[in-house]
Amino acid sequence: MIKTILLTLLGVFFILNGLNHFFNSKILEEYAEKRSLFAPKWMLLISGMLLIFGGFTLISGYFLIYGCLGLCIFLIIASFSIHKFWSLNDKQESMMESMHFTKNWAITFELIYIADTVGAPLFS
Repeated sequence: MIKTILLTLLGVFFILNGLNHFFNSKILEEYAEKRSLFAPKWMLLISGMLLIFGGFTLISGYFLIYGCLGLCIFLIIASFSIHKFWSLNDKQESMMESMHFTKNWAITFELIYIADTVGAPLFS
């Protein structure tokens, strides 16, 4: 029961973040442009859909491996393309991006664990 609740909450987290990509697209697009992201408008659209799809897979359990894989790919790409803390001069901004970078990796490792235990075993 607790696993279901936690997966649902994690799924809602990703769905809300995906919806945020659509409702706050102008702000996020400017942020992506500031980070020199390739085709920021399209990347924002694709990442929003990917986040929503991944969230629904966590909640429903259907296509869970694909959802976790898509979310992991998104988080890894976002870590290296958006949260480039090593290239910033402002210490405060660098610290914030560093926190986002490590948060993305923590969530990535959590998704790998979920895919391995709840979905099909990946490393058995």
